[in-house]
Amino acid sequence: MIKLLRLALVLIFALFFSRAFFVTGLQHSYYLAQAGENRVKTEAVAAPRGVIVDRGGRLVATNILVDGKAVRHYPGGEVVAAVVGYLSEGKGVAGLEKQYQIDLAGVAGERVVSETAGGREVEDVSLREPEPGKKLLLNLDLGLQTVAYQALKNKLAAVGQGGSVIVSAVDGEVLALVSLPSFDPNLFIQDGRRGSEGGNYTDVVGVVSDEIQKPLFNRAIGGAFPPGSVFKLVPALAGLSAGVIDETDLIEDSGEIVIGPYRFGNWYFDKYGKTEGRINVQKALARSNDIFFYRLGERLGVDRLTAFAKKVGLGEKTGIDLPGEAAGLLPTPLWMEKEKGERWFLGNTYHLAIGQGDLLVTALQVNRMAAAVVSGKTCPPRLVGKSECSDLGLPEKAIETVKEGMKMTCQEGGTGFVFFDLKGAVMCKTGTAQHGGEEAKPHAWMVVVIPRGDTPGWVVVTVMLTDAGEGSEQAGPVARQIVDYVLKN
Repeated sequence: MIKLLRLALVLIFALFFSRAFFVTGLQHSYYLAQAGENRVKTEAVAAPRGVIVDRGGRLVATNILVDGKAVRHYPGGEVVAAVVGYLSEGKGVAGLEKQYQIDLAGVAGERVVSETAGGREVEDVSLREPEPGKKLLLNLDLGLQTVAYQALKNKLAAVGQGGSVIVSAVDGEVLALVSLPSFDPNLFIQDGRRGSEGGNYTDVVGVVSDEIQKPLFNRAIGGAFPPGSVFKLVPALAGLSAGVIDETDLIEDSGEIVIGPYRFGNWYFDKYGKTEGRINVQKALARSNDIFFYRLGERLGVDRLTAFAKKVGLGEKTGIDLPGEAAGLLPTPLWMEKEKGERWFLGNTYHLAIGQGDLLVTALQVNRMAAAVVSGKTCPPRLVGKSECSDLGLPEKAIETVKEGMKMTCQEGGTGFVFFDLKGAVMCKTGTAQHGGEEAKPHAWMVVVIPRGDTPGWVVVTVMLTDAGEGSEQAGPVARQIVDYVLKN
């Protein structure tokens, strides 16, 4: 009996062993192929990127089909580059595309599918639909953006190395933002299609490698330059608000001030050999009289002057919803001693009072500064959504006096001659900022405020041209084209 049991066990083990050998050895290839026929794979399903539209619903950035594949497209090309930025490998690396990357990207879906060993799909096992990116509604007006771009481009073809335009409402809504030289963001899109304004560059290498034109540099928010006489709005309002002067106080235009070996002249005296007699702050703004502002800066003192400049947003980032913003530089006696190892003298106050010396600002800061001067409020600029404004608590009389001086600037006798025919319909301030020695052409500035409707809706136009010449002569015509468009629309 025991022998029979042993024999049975031997036969059973032999049977199992032979079967295992048959399956794993002789039949291995057959069963591997069978298993392969039931393989599954998981793949991501890309989410459609959110579109970007202007305040009227016009497309600023969208997606188009190219050879059956969805690709990003910017219809305006160069016109919108300073605003939208560009993508790299499907991710925003500049402009709104970077600022709102999470919102625009959406959430990828997931598809699980069974397939054969040869890769042939058999059937869907499961599918999780992607969540499309959010639509981004801008404060930008695409018509105004295009006009500003074309006006600046035409001017730079004749004069200047580069420039920028900012147009905003007093309440902080950015209506247009242009920086030139620029590029077509469609160049960064694989299989992309060129925009209506393709620009001079034909490939990404040309854009990235151009260290002279620097098309990727956003001059509107990242370029810091001396402001020249557009800054005079600051000491004017500071002096009136502090009671250092009032609208009736007169200061003698002596043509020049000489302190030891140093001379501080007025442009009118240096150019024509003439002085303007005793003038008040309104005429000083209208005529951009340096002597008046040297004396006003001396009365205010550097501490009150810099404190007020900071109050209206200079020396710090504005907080715009775009990456790459510069803070500029608001020099103080402490800064000068720490960074330059020098003492602050009266001459430094003179230079600061007319927007020269070490003072550096962005076009965006000047735009917000002008808005603060005419409204008494400071509002962070916004391309998307509303801004929360802060009341500066300034005397209404001081604001009205500065506004009167700005209105006179754009009328007969002022420096803003390109606006004389509008007969007081706008307010403005010109600026010609010296830099880089006697050989370099000055930067040209123009700020225009268009008072239409309630104050929060007033429009502020800021034009800045690098190495271009006098502000009224060079930046003025660019601003005029923009102002005409705003007044008509």
